[in-house]
Amino acid sequence: MIELNYQEYDQHSGTVISVRGSVVDIQFLHKLPPINGELRAGNNAVVIEVMSHLSPDTVRGIALTSTSGLYKGTPVKNTGHPLTVPVGRQLLGRMLNVFGETIDKRDPIDGAEKRSIHQPPVPLNHRTTSSEIFLSGIKAIDVLSPLERGGKSGLFGGAGVGKTVLITEIIHNMVGMHSGVSLFCGIGERCREAEELYREMQSAGVLENTVMVFGQMNEPPGARFRVGHSALTIAEYFRDTERQNVHLLIDNIFRFIQAGSEVSGIMGQIPSRVGYQPTLGTELSEFEERICSTKTGAITSVQAVYVPADDFTDPSAVHTFTHLSSSLTKESK
Repeated sequence: MIELNYQEYDQHSGTVISVRGSVVDIQFLHKLPPINGELRAGNNAVVIEVMSHLSPDTVRGIALTSTSGLYKGTPVKNTGHPLTVPVGRQLLGRMLNVFGETIDKRDPIDGAEKRSIHQPPVPLNHRTTSSEIFLSGIKAIDVLSPLERGGKSGLFGGAGVGKTVLITEIIHNMVGMHSGVSLFCGIGERCREAEELYREMQSAGVLENTVMVFGQMNEPPGARFRVGHSALTIAEYFRDTERQNVHLLIDNIFRFIQAGSEVSGIMGQIPSRVGYQPTLGTELSEFEERICSTKTGAITSVQAVYVPADDFTDPSAVHTFTHLSSSLTKESK
């Protein structure tokens, strides 16, 4: 049994007492970090987000990076703040991960303002109530299923029906037709798709007005679950501070739900219908309600939604439908 010397740690430090995959239990002798607080372990290499308080001196967190090298007794630093990402015009033309770190093999972003990825939605009395058509540049969509400015549109379909291709085409048209910023958020998608999309946008000359944020399928479930919140925080900066219209493209919102289900499972929560997390509705609402129009600008979102087994009664599809202002369905043959 390992003897832990707690006297060497200050009130902002804790100690790992258990590691099970991405789940890390940490003991603090003094003040506990709040829910959603950011912790650092293993020479700051392992990022942990607090998910629950187990006792007056113990918290349980989810690692957003690999826990390789963590062991019982590893010191943990409480940063004193939630997860943050950089915001600002320095991000245009860059490819980022869930922490706002660059992954495009170019210089890192220094000196940018940082904001928490956990933000409340805009109050109802600050939102605009007028409804305007947002032209996508694709005639079939603009005539049969037009998008709403400041709304949320879903592209529903099974695997391999062209959801990502359609989103890529919309990005090209948006940059050419509309002033504003495009923000692409890849949640749990294939690693090669990020690289291919980056090169396509670079060759088309639209990269300089675009921010790309990725949490790919090879990353831990915690990172895939939070990458959407990181992208939303960046989008809110351009809407509220820069007073610009933002085009938020998300591929794939089902992977956000799936990552939440994985986090719920490894946290030991009792599953709900079809094995989804019991907090599915709450988690999706907290995410979707941040996408809206204000007097200063609008976030117009187009979201790809994978439909498991082409079953539109699946809870993930049903809950997503309730937040959308328009939808397109692509059926596999």
